Amino acid sequence: MINMKKLPIVLGVTGLLFAGSALALPQTKYTSSCKPLAPTEGNYEESKGVGTITSQSAFKKITAGNEAYADGNYNESIAILKDLIANSGDKVAVGRAHQLLGVNYQATENYKAARASFLKAIESGFLRKQDVVQMRRVIAQTYTIEENFTQAISWMKKYFEDVIKPPANSYAAFASLNYNNGNLRESICPAYIALQLGSSSKKPLYSMLFGAHIKLNDNAGAEVVGEEMVELFPAEKSVYNNLFAVYSRRGKHEDMLALAELARMNGVWTSETNYKQLAALFANNKTPQLAADRLKEGIEAGVVESNEDNWKRVADNYFFAKDLEGAVEAYDKASSFTSSGKYDYKVGIMYQDRDDYRNAVAKYKAAIRKGGLRDGDLGYAYMNLGMSQFRLGQEDAAVATMQQAAKYPKVARNANAYIKYIGDLKKMKESIAAMELQESTPPGEGGE
Repeated sequence: MINMKKLPIVLGVTGLLFAGSALALPQTKYTSSCKPLAPTEGNYEESKGVGTITSQSAFKKITAGNEAYADGNYNESIAILKDLIANSGDKVAVGRAHQLLGVNYQATENYKAARASFLKAIESGFLRKQDVVQMRRVIAQTYTIEENFTQAISWMKKYFEDVIKPPANSYAAFASLNYNNGNLRESICPAYIALQLGSSSKKPLYSMLFGAHIKLNDNAGAEVVGEEMVELFPAEKSVYNNLFAVYSRRGKHEDMLALAELARMNGVWTSETNYKQLAALFANNKTPQLAADRLKEGIEAGVVESNEDNWKRVADNYFFAKDLEGAVEAYDKASSFTSSGKYDYKVGIMYQDRDDYRNAVAKYKAAIRKGGLRDGDLGYAYMNLGMSQFRLGQEDAAVATMQQAAKYPKVARNANAYIKYIGDLKKMKESIAAMELQESTPPGEGGE
């Protein structure tokens, strides 16, 4: 039994089962100490000095600016707010106008102007704490869009300094920023906490966790994450490929085999390369029957090319598995791609080993007729043909065949010995027959 927590397989048996769904997030040396970056409970303190808008005209302009923004009339909203900022002495209204102006600039993708307006809004001192915190995150978002990850990270850190009960997506954003900026170690815990908080971006977050562990050379951690990903995303081919690579790095050949078989069963390992890899894994794991079965399946599905080499691999594995029928069928398939008799010769050996001398004779004759055998094999083909003929009682044919075999140095001695043996046996039979005839002749008959 392969020692895997979630991917058990009994070698030689095609059944491979999952052990159920994940109950906990993957624990690695990097995730074991992860903690939230901000309080998970509580409320913002009531802001002091926020104040209210006292100017009636400023209030009307703020309202008009809001309505224009809501209707998508951003330029109109910007003009109204700029006029308010330039002409109003109401500092509270001006602070809130800068905030709304930043939102309009963000909507028109003028991120530099948006940041400038948000900063002025924050500096005004007339906003609630939660509004200031959220603007820090928005500023980080504008830098993210511009791929200025260093500044975006800096503003996310300011965001986490004062935020209360941050949502999962804020952790996910922080993880992504660190990962894209090459801060691999710093990306792990935010991704982990985002998953803990139930982020809907599970696949990207798990991918970041996996990638970070790989790049930090923590293959053991990557394995834990990778196994979880296979369980969570069983229809995604990439997760199998990633985990397969980790098992390969760690020399876990039996686990590689189990994973590959699981991928095949789930219908995601279906390419020619995949079938060949799976067959090779079974062969290397001394399970040639399954190696042959898998490669044959790929050929018959039209995924693996039907050619001499691939059918030979199928046949060889059946041969090693002592599956006569499977090997014969596959060698015959391989033989159809060549004029050589080399595969008929192999099949002849298999029949002979199983005392099926009639089929052995047919295959050896086909091999010799087709030709293309190595000199040594050709000599053995004649030798084995003669032995099979002898076993069928075809002594004269066996002698004639052995005389051909005697022309090849590697088998000449044995062939000549066999010819002598058959001749001696024939003489002995003739002598015994003569003696039996003499003993059966009554006195006075047949004599002088």
